[in-house]
Amino acid sequence: MPEIVSFCGLDCGECPAYKALKEDDPAARMKAAAEWSKSYDADIKPDDVFCVGCTTSGGRHFSHCTECEYRACGRKKNVKNCGHCEEYPCASLGKFHEWVPDAKKRLDRERAKRK
Repeated sequence: MPEIVSFCGLDCGECPAYKALKEDDPAARMKAAAEWSKSYDADIKPDDVFCVGCTTSGGRHFSHCTECEYRACGRKKNVKNCGHCEEYPCASLGKFHEWVPDAKKRLDRERAKRK
């Protein structure tokens, strides 16, 4: 799948919820729901594992996307993703990027496209 850079820099194209929707794959939804339920100590159902990508305004989004602080901020500022924000990198993203350095690399590439 093509790379789809989320607000925080994750690749939505690699997300199991995005893939399951695009591939219409019930087995992938069941697998993701089971793994995420265990990993996050949450009750995630296969019917919850759908997402059109966090930068998309319409369509179905995974529940975390609806409560994500980076998505909310990016939508409020009307930016393509955080790499296109005047305040990038912010302190909040810095903590996240310590855990997910590849997301920072993606946003740095996005930032370079702005210039």
